[in-house]
Amino acid sequence: MNNSKNYTLTETNDVETFFHGYAADFDSIYGHTKKRGLWDKFLDKFFRRSMRLRYDLVLKYSAAPEIKSVLDIGCGGGVYCDALLNMGKQVTGLDIAEGMLDLAKQKTKKFIDNGQASYIHSGYLEHQFTQQFDAGVLVGFFDYIKTPLDVFAKLQKDISKELLMSFPKAGGFLGWQRKVRYKMKNCPLYYYTKADLTALLTKMGWQDKAEIIDIDRDFFVRVKF
Repeated sequence: MNNSKNYTLTETNDVETFFHGYAADFDSIYGHTKKRGLWDKFLDKFFRRSMRLRYDLVLKYSAAPEIKSVLDIGCGGGVYCDALLNMGKQVTGLDIAEGMLDLAKQKTKKFIDNGQASYIHSGYLEHQFTQQFDAGVLVGFFDYIKTPLDVFAKLQKDISKELLMSFPKAGGFLGWQRKVRYKMKNCPLYYYTKADLTALLTKMGWQDKAEIIDIDRDFFVRVKF
C-alpha cells in the first residue's frame, strides 16, 4: 500500500464534511427519510437508474450461501446493510460520515441489538481489521478515491471471496454537471473508463478474476478470489 497517502487527508475530510451534511437528502433517494419532490422523482426515474441496477447486482451476488460475512465500505445510510442483514448475512458497515452512520444505525437497530450488525466510523485505509470478510461491497465509494490501487491492495488482505464494486463512468453531460456541483461543495469526484478499470485490474493481477458490467452511468465490477 502507498503510505504517502496520495488520496490526501484533506480530500478525505472534504468528503466526510459533504456527506455528513448530505445524509438525509442522499438517503431519501431510497425512500427512507425525506419526502421526494417532483424534480427529485424525475431525476430518480431517468438519471439514477444505475443506482437501482447496482443495488440489484449486489443482492444477487451476495445471496450465495458461501457469502456469510460482508464488509460494506462507504456504507452511507445503511441501505445495503439493511438489505444484506435481512438476507441473514453478518454485516459490518464503515463510513467516514457520522451523519450517514447515524441513519444506518437507526435503520438496522434490531440487527445491532442481536449482534448481527456493527458499524465503524473511519476511513477505510485508516482502519485495520482483525478478521477477514467473505465479501466486500464498495458501491458509490470509488467516486471519491484518488488512488484506487491503495484500496485494492488493502482489500486483498481484508476480503477472502468476492468484491462487488461500482465506478462512475467518464463522459456525458450529467457526469460533467455532477462534477461541477460537487466541486462547488468542495467534494472531490473521480470518473473511470472501461480502459481505466482494465488497467487497474491488470496491475493487481485480477484481470482473469474480474467481470466488468456496464450499467447505465456506472460500471459494476465483480472480482472473485
